[in-house]
Amino acid sequence: AGYSSAVVATLAGVRQAVFFTGERVLGIDVKNGNLLWHYRRESNRTANVATPIVSGNFVFVSSDYGTGCALLQIEGDASGMSAREVYFTRNMKNHHSSSVLVDETLYGFNGGILTALDFRTGEVRWKDRSVGKGSLVYADGHLYLLSENGIAGLAEVSPAGYREKGRFELPQRSRRPSWSHPVVSDGKLYLRDQDRLFKFDISR
Repeated sequence: AGYSSAVVATLAGVRQAVFFTGERVLGIDVKNGNLLWHYRRESNRTANVATPIVSGNFVFVSSDYGTGCALLQIEGDASGMSAREVYFTRNMKNHHSSSVLVDETLYGFNGGILTALDFRTGEVRWKDRSVGKGSLVYADGHLYLLSENGIAGLAEVSPAGYREKGRFELPQRSRRPSWSHPVVSDGKLYLRDQDRLFKFDISR
């Protein structure tokens, strides 16, 4: 299955839509729908979920089920493009949550372990069990974390180490795992757990 969302970006001078489907990562020319490039090693036989991360002419993609992550450099032009593998490593295996890129460091859940990864090299900068397996979003210098078991956490963004600033458990939460992502908008934090939506004021 392919649950990943598409990303529109300009890579090697060509405007394109980058997809992570059930079978491969690929780039499509938004002008004519032509296939520009593709890469299969990252795909697994179960589910590809995380959204690709594009920075410059590079595409980062990750999946779980024993797979890992890859950084691709997109080369060529509209007449012919290729995806060159910069690295492939099992240091980041995103299951249902995408990583975030902040100042050349990727932050994401490698299975159940929150991990900071060097974007250019794939080397691990730190690991922490944090709130447990979950999802995250970046805003205002912080990682807003939500575990699949309803534990919310706040951590300072730093490539030097994990710096947690607080955590709490969602009230009246379902006992089933929830894989929704935190949302930060206009000084509010939105957290969803199965059929309940919680809104918190984080403006102060």
